Amino acid sequence: MKIVELQNVTKRFGDLAAVDDISLEARRGQIVSLLGPSGCGKTTTLRLIAGFETPDEGSVLIGGQDMGGKRPYERNVGLLFQDYALFPHMTVEDNVSYGMRHRGVERSSIPKRTAEMLNLVKLNGFEKRRPAQLSGGQQQRVALARALATKPEVMLLDEPLSALDAKLRQELRVELKEILMSVGTASIVVTHDQEEAMSMADHVIVQDRGRIMQQGTPYEIYARPSNRFVADFIGRSNSFSGRLGIEVESGFRKFETTEGLKLIVPDPTNLGVGPYRVWVRQERTLVMRHGQTPSVDAEPHTNVIHGVVVEAALLGADVHLVIDIGQDRKIGVTEKNVGQTIQAVGETVKLRFGAKDCIILQET
Repeated sequence: MKIVELQNVTKRFGDLAAVDDISLEARRGQIVSLLGPSGCGKTTTLRLIAGFETPDEGSVLIGGQDMGGKRPYERNVGLLFQDYALFPHMTVEDNVSYGMRHRGVERSSIPKRTAEMLNLVKLNGFEKRRPAQLSGGQQQRVALARALATKPEVMLLDEPLSALDAKLRQELRVELKEILMSVGTASIVVTHDQEEAMSMADHVIVQDRGRIMQQGTPYEIYARPSNRFVADFIGRSNSFSGRLGIEVESGFRKFETTEGLKLIVPDPTNLGVGPYRVWVRQERTLVMRHGQTPSVDAEPHTNVIHGVVVEAALLGADVHLVIDIGQDRKIGVTEKNVGQTIQAVGETVKLRFGAKDCIILQET
């Protein structure tokens, strides 16, 4: 069931179209992420749904009802802000019950609902504390409990974890997703953090300059970007411009980069006329010392590039390398830290990646 629907919505500020003719939907039980760089229109999109902004064109529907003319408090929407917006003079239980008291919920049922929400966010025993006595993560849970207490049709979350440190953000991301799924509302999460969007959402909407560039499952967005912006923005990749050559086998073509590298790539039969650019995800590239052979049989159409390590960094779970491949060109590689010996700066290596790991799109 569609809970939120935007139909050809445009919002302008002067000559700038902050949201430019976008259409999207969020269904009950679904977590949708609006992902994009600063200024792409994702927060304005959220504000249009919440009622803090009015569209210049198009319609915003919640529960099948057009929200035209309805103020924020007239929409059954729960809000979770980046700064939590808790009342510092109120206790935890008073903060959680605040929305219910101002939305006409029967007073006798408020204490029970408040207790249920605090149990949901694992804050039993914190009822009498004030926000200043809580950690950032605990304050975020209070704000979430307050937003959910009114049983909203849709939850809107604007950068909900950005104020937390990296480790706590990762831990609470899992909890937040579990809580949103358990209550079964439609949830829309605004974030510029790719990892947050890809791990939390069922459906990712990538925005840029007010427009939707692509939307789909996290896998579709990552593995099958539909345009250059999405391919560049999502994940870490190396890209090569160049010239498409002859067919080597059904479904594969030769490709010569501007640096003179000769690659084999998928045949872009459905893309129209070039020029083309090829992307290779950094983690799909295998780094090998010269003389080292693959531990498994190489798949057909394996690309090999020679280079020299110029940077090597161990960053927890990942190893990041920068490889000079000549012609004033350096590329990055990301490996999982599984106890391997890190290639030393100055070491000569071979980079291997399959033709099927190449993403080829039109240059423009």
